Amino acid sequence: MHIQPAPVPAPHTRRAPLRPGLSHRTRPPRIDWSRLDPQVAHLRDSGLSNRETARRLNLNVKTMETRLRHLRLHQAATHMALRGDEVRRACLNCDAAFIADGRFLRLCPTCRTMFG
Repeated sequence: MHIQPAPVPAPHTRRAPLRPGLSHRTRPPRIDWSRLDPQVAHLRDSGLSNRETARRLNLNVKTMETRLRHLRLHQAATHMALRGDEVRRACLNCDAAFIADGRFLRLCPTCRTMFG
């Protein structure tokens, strides 16, 4: 069952003032992906695994996997061709968008590990 968040923030929180041209993010990102994405692409194109790519860039393996999953979903959203064994799906448990590696997968990777 999904619970809708309250439309008004809790009284002890304060929303950061929005400035023109800035997103709703209240703190700068920890990782500058605009600088790292070309390096990630080069290392992945040279055939390195997620673990080895993360090690060379001093990143957590899960951080690297999450970024690659984000890039794959972004490519799917821009209508790039998927491989024959990939299918765009919405998770049956949490409704998250993900790319399934086969036509029978109905749960996102997070829910699969939770129910695994």
